[in-house]
Order: sequence, then structure tokens, then C-alpha cells
Amino acid sequence: MIPQLLYKVIFSIYAKLFFVVLGLLLPVNYVFSQRLSLDPIPLRMVSQVFSPDEYYISRIIDERKDLNPTAFLVPDVKSGSNLRTVNLEGGTIPALEQYILGAYPGKKESRPVVVKIKDVKIIENILNAKTGVVEGDIHLDFEFALERGDELVDLLGFQGGISYQRGVRQFHLLEPFLKRSVNLAMKYFDDWIEKDAPNNNLLAQEVRLKMRDYVRSNVSDTVFYATDRPLTWKDFTGRPGFNNYAASIFASIGYELNSSMENGVLLVDLVFKTYMLKSSSWVRSGNNSYGLNHEQRHFDITKIIIERLKNTLANLELEPHNYERKISFHYLEAFREMNRMQEAYDNQTSNGTNASAQERWNKKIDTELIQLGVD
Repeated sequence: MIPQLLYKVIFSIYAKLFFVVLGLLLPVNYVFSQRLSLDPIPLRMVSQVFSPDEYYISRIIDERKDLNPTAFLVPDVKSGSNLRTVNLEGGTIPALEQYILGAYPGKKESRPVVVKIKDVKIIENILNAKTGVVEGDIHLDFEFALERGDELVDLLGFQGGISYQRGVRQFHLLEPFLKRSVNLAMKYFDDWIEKDAPNNNLLAQEVRLKMRDYVRSNVSDTVFYATDRPLTWKDFTGRPGFNNYAASIFASIGYELNSSMENGVLLVDLVFKTYMLKSSSWVRSGNNSYGLNHEQRHFDITKIIIERLKNTLANLELEPHNYERKISFHYLEAFREMNRMQEAYDNQTSNGTNASAQERWNKKIDTELIQLGVD
């Protein structure tokens, strides 16, 4: 028979062991249940949100600098600032791609738009430990770009999201909150492109080039090239240079560019200038028509270069985002070609003193002018 005092001691020991074991088991079960509720956040595409008219989403690009988990969540009221990190189900970028491509189907014959994901973050804190209210912020940083062949043309950035509140156990609300944020970003871009599509050069579906020569009466110091207006020695008003040449002409080329949008087509108006400057051109006294012809041929060469440039540009495939860059490049190439041709002309004619070479160049220049439609 166990003495009463010994019985009490044994009972006390067993009781303590029971509660110690219970105390060890409870946190394990509690943490386990919390981890179940903090599974990756789903982002399921249940139904189409809207179908864009002016574009379609071709792909999603990951441009995040911070590759840490997407969400920093409050797991329970006692967590304080100890947040649990969670990602989107299947990975942040695959989840967003699946949702966006499914929720916003567009017409594949329209403009292909790429969504660059710069950042996605959900950050929470406990607002009221007594009532178990959690507040959170969803931050999205997206950039929308137009896909033009191998190039991406940046169009518009979106930085925003929503703030929300939930009960500490209402993890199921995170999915609709996140969807709402993504929908806001997509609607922001959709509204912008619907408004800007008719007037934004970058969104043009086609580029049409119109080329013409600058038409203006010759005034002041500038003489513009015209077949019915050959040069005269009166056009050479500058002071003679310190060299042995009988005359010198300053002839060059240039262009003006203007553009406008019309029914989604970018109309580019190119006005070419072939000109000489009187005050930078000069002649010594006693010069004759033979010498004037030599200088006129320098002027003709500038016209040939402009016409060659027109032919080059007419055969280019110009894109709305780079047409100015391409035109500028070929203009500079034409300018270099003009300098080379002028130098070759002077070298081969010995600055006009070699009569037979001069005659060959006269015929060569006349032939090309006719071939180029200059008459």
C-alpha cells in the first residue's frame, strides 16, 4: 500500500510530465497548422477580365532586382514583426504570366506588348493584436513595352497597388487582393493605349515616307539647286582664299523632317535641300565659262548625292520607333559620299585644269542626272 504522501508526490510528478508533454505537442501542432495556411499564394485565372483591342500581351519578362520571396505575411497575432515569407504558387513570374495571358487575351494581329516585371511585393503588419486585424500593402512595378522585331520600345510604366485589411486567419483573401492589383495595372495601361494609339508615333502601325525638294525663291546668301537656274559668277561673292585656285564653291546638302499621325499611320515628310552659299564661294577676276562649268559640276554632284539618298530611303523598311535614327544615319553616309565624290572630281580633273578629264566628268555627271530623273 502506497503511503498517502508518496502518492501525492507521484501524482504531482506525473501531472507535471503530462503538461510538459502537452506543452511540447501543442506548439508543434500549432506551427504545423500555420504552415498549412501559409501555402504559396495562388493566382488562378478563373475568367477573362477584358480583351484588349489595340494590342495583345505577347510575353512576360522578369526584370526584378530583388528576387526575395514575394510576400511577407503575418502568421498569427503573436508574431509581432516576425513575418513569414511566401511566394506565389508555381513561382512569381510563371504565376503572373499564366494569369495575365489568360485574363487579357488580345488579337494576335494587333500590337505585341511585353510586360516587364520590375517588382512584386506584399508586406503586412499586425494592426490590432486584440481583434486580429492585419493590414497589408501590395506593390507592383510593371513596365509595358512594344515588341518591334528584335527590339523592345518602352511605352509606359506602372507603379502602384492597393492597401488592404484582413483577419489574421483569412489568408484566402490574398489571392483576390493580388488579382485586384494586377487588374488595376492592366487597366491603367489599357486606358492609356486606347487614348494614345491614334496620336502616338510609337504606336503607329505603318510609316509612309514622302520626299520632296525644298522650293523657295533664292534669297540673301543661299542658292537652291534648280535645273532652270544655273550658277553665274555673280553667285560667288566671297573673298578669294589664300591658294592658287581660280574659284571655289561651297555646296552642300541638308534636310528637314516633319511627321504626323493619320488613322494609325505615321506620315513622314522629308524636305531635301541642295544649296550653295554665296558668301562662302568666291572667284578671282578674269575667270571664264569653262571655270564656271567646273564649279557648276560641283553643284551637280551635290544634287546627285541627294537623289541617291532618296532612292536609298525609298527602299528602307522604316519603323515608328527608329525611322529618324535610320534617316539620320543614311544622310550622314550620303554626306561622306558627297565629300569623297567631290574630292575625286577635283583630283581627276586637276581642279578643272585637265580638259579631257573634265569632259569625261561632264558626261558622267550628265548621264547620272538623267538616270536619276533630274532634267
